[in-house]
Amino acid sequence: MFGLGWDHLVVIFVVALVVFGPGELPSVMRSLGATMKTVNRYLGDFRRQFDDAMREAEKELDLEETRSKLQQAVNSVPQDAGGIAVTKESSEDARTAAS
Repeated sequence: MFGLGWDHLVVIFVVALVVFGPGELPSVMRSLGATMKTVNRYLGDFRRQFDDAMREAEKELDLEETRSKLQQAVNSVPQDAGGIAVTKESSEDARTAAS
C-alpha cells in the first residue's frame, strides 16, 4: 500500500487521532473514503477513455498498414496485364481455329 509498512500506518493513525480527536475522526475517515471513491471513479473513467482511444488508434494504424500493403500490391502488378491475358486468349483461339 504505497510503500507504507504497518508501523508507518500506526504513526499516521495516532497523529490523525491527536489532530482530529476521537469524536471527529470517524467523520473525517468517512469523508476521506467518499473522496477516495470519487477519485477512483474518475480514474476508472479516464482509464477506460484512454484504453478506448488506444484501441481506436491501433485500428486506424492497422487500417493504414493494410492500405499501404494493398497499394504496394496494386503497384507491383504490371500495367498491361489485361493485354497479356487477351494475347493468350487470342493465341488459344487461333490454335482452336487452326485445328
